[in-house]
Amino acid sequence: MRNIASILWALGISLFFSTNALASTKVNDDHYLLGPGDQIQILVYNEADLSMKLIIDQSGNIIYPLVGKLQLTGKTPDQVATYIRNKLKDGFINNPMVTVIIAKFRDIYVSGEVKLPGSYQYQPGLTLEKAIALAGGFTDRADRDDVEIRTSNGQLLTDVSSTKTVNPGDTIIIDQSFF
Repeated sequence: MRNIASILWALGISLFFSTNALASTKVNDDHYLLGPGDQIQILVYNEADLSMKLIIDQSGNIIYPLVGKLQLTGKTPDQVATYIRNKLKDGFINNPMVTVIIAKFRDIYVSGEVKLPGSYQYQPGLTLEKAIALAGGFTDRADRDDVEIRTSNGQLLTDVSSTKTVNPGDTIIIDQSFF
């Protein structure tokens, strides 16, 4: 009996620490605005047929059973869950419990004078310095002082610090130096 109690205690402690580790890497879904290329997971409690992963298309939409076409660009996962919950409650399911999480973020892009320009999977906590490292680092011709970020909403940021946070959908542009 004592052995079982110590095993359960050890499992509880390890679960506590693993849950805290996951929580520390999780992006704050309350403020994250969805956009084309994001993959979301919709979970409906006790409704396996309505629980699924979907990728938001280039026009910002998904098609969800019983609800139809949903425009998700600019909405938070919580807003989407509330909308789906209300639609399912309206004649389909009594008191549905709906959760929407981000399964995969849209990519970031690194272009210009890096060794491996291209698209890269966004990771929570990504900085400009880390994104450039993902792209293999600067080339010999890179102007390390002339780095720009075009945000997913089209805004151009110039003179950005290497510690600047990069967001899903951003494009990092590394210009060529003259010398």
